Amino acid sequence: MKKLLIAAGGIVVLGAACVAAILLMDGSSSFDGLMSSVGGGSSSPPPSNIKLQPLPPLKALPGAPNAQGPAAPTVFDPPPPKPEQGTWGAVPLASRAAKLGAVGAEVAEYLAELQEQIAECFDEETQSRHGRGKVSRTGTDREDDVGSPTLLILHLESRPGEIRIVDAPVEVQGSASDELVACAQHVLRGRVISADAATKVGHARLTFPLVP
Repeated sequence: MKKLLIAAGGIVVLGAACVAAILLMDGSSSFDGLMSSVGGGSSSPPPSNIKLQPLPPLKALPGAPNAQGPAAPTVFDPPPPKPEQGTWGAVPLASRAAKLGAVGAEVAEYLAELQEQIAECFDEETQSRHGRGKVSRTGTDREDDVGSPTLLILHLESRPGEIRIVDAPVEVQGSASDELVACAQHVLRGRVISADAATKVGHARLTFPLVP
């Protein structure tokens, strides 16, 4: 009887050990083992005879900028040729009198005093007296810019103690008439500005807006 009980107890212990081993095998797989089973080398490579189908071409969405196909390439105008040396076009252009250096203040003061005479050119009766006047123009004048302000380019020649306005060709005529431009050029052309800061012979160009 005693031996029977011992055998039964052994069977119970052995059964419990088997159950524990099964539980450990099902739920306690190691992390390394899991990774090897997911991406391990035991899996067979994909068959090499599978051909990938090409993706369909992309189509423009309705209303998209490229709905009508690619835009035409932008064509730029060739740059203007460089002016020849020794011409007024090759002389540096100053946008305002202060850019002329030491003589800038004296030039600006003189042009301000001359503005009263230039304003008279906007009078129609005054313009009528310049109907036959010759209008000088720069080589790059833009007569078709009707809505733009009228711009003259003063050709300045410096000598010790003075600056002379050689000419005032029109660069942008805008809405100004030929008579108005001719009158303003008549007022400006040949003027001599006393400038103590001028010490040598030289040339400069200055943008001059034509305003009343």
